[in-house]
Amino acid sequence: MRVFLIDDEQPSLDELVWRLRKYPDIEIAGAFTDPASSLRAAEESRPDAAFLDIDMPGLTGLELALGIQAQCPGVVVIFVTAYAQYALEAYKSFPLDFLLKPVKEARLDETIEHLRAQHELLSRARGPESRMRIRCFGAFELLASEEVRWATRRVRELFLYLVGRRGTAPTKEEMLDACFDGRRDKATVNNLYMTVYRLRSLLSRLDAEGKYMRLADDYSLAVAPGVCDYTDFMAFAQGGAVTGKNAAEAARMLALCRGLYLEKEQFEWVAESAQEAEVEYERIALELAGCHAAAGRVPEAENVLCALLARNPLSAEGYEALLDLYMNGGNCAAYCERYEQYVRLMKKEFRLTPQAEYREYYERVKRAR
Repeated sequence: MRVFLIDDEQPSLDELVWRLRKYPDIEIAGAFTDPASSLRAAEESRPDAAFLDIDMPGLTGLELALGIQAQCPGVVVIFVTAYAQYALEAYKSFPLDFLLKPVKEARLDETIEHLRAQHELLSRARGPESRMRIRCFGAFELLASEEVRWATRRVRELFLYLVGRRGTAPTKEEMLDACFDGRRDKATVNNLYMTVYRLRSLLSRLDAEGKYMRLADDYSLAVAPGVCDYTDFMAFAQGGAVTGKNAAEAARMLALCRGLYLEKEQFEWVAESAQEAEVEYERIALELAGCHAAAGRVPEAENVLCALLARNPLSAEGYEALLDLYMNGGNCAAYCERYEQYVRLMKKEFRLTPQAEYREYYERVKRAR
């Protein structure tokens, strides 16, 4: 894996270079103290991952992460900083991990294992064995062995609609409702049949053997595992609760969600699927954080919950899980900061007050200071 390292402080950068050299599969493709230079180099070098400091002059780590992600879709971001208070804001760029300085060897080992797993997952979708990849979280993207050219916007929309159905067959009426404004006249029905024909022709050209996708006679579209982030995520979500046995896979599934479902699309049918995905994301995140906390992996639990709150700042359950984590771990400073945020949220959005146990613990901590 080729990685970029960016930190405006040379000693910190040198230490990270030294630490990463112990991993034989990590190639340091660039080490920079100037964020702007790293952004220019990323477009040409196309790293697999980037380790970024957050508090840097000129261009912050968060701004840099978003810039690199725009230039290199699929790049994995890991933040390395001395300031824990940046964690919640940093998770808006959906990083794989968040490391606090000084970085401990055991903690870095865990991050590298997560990075390897994520790299393998992405490689299955875009490597030699799978030359097709569908990205539905964030901006839609279909990568294939050749340039994808949509005959019409209806062909593109129908493809997205069928992918979103996750292998279930739609009726003709459902396709008309979703992609043709519910019209039933003869011309519109003929347009539907022509759109299906054009979609079949496109898929046959991109995937002649049907190895990655297959459009059946009943209009169901089967997508192979490892090809589409959304179908992989929802398949995992339907598999049941997160436990210690599947916690690593749960973390990989959450890492696939680098944005909201089809967040750039304006189709009416997107909203219901997007809401379902967010409900599952929150459930999986809370269960995974619980598994980490029960196993004593407090930093990992905190990372998962911070990512959840960055994705959904109105998640009361996310705030409460994070408060429980800090309360049980005796992290009073972090507890007070998050509690005050939670109070503002409850008052502004729900006109409610936090549960008594959280308020009482906060008051005890404040009196003890």
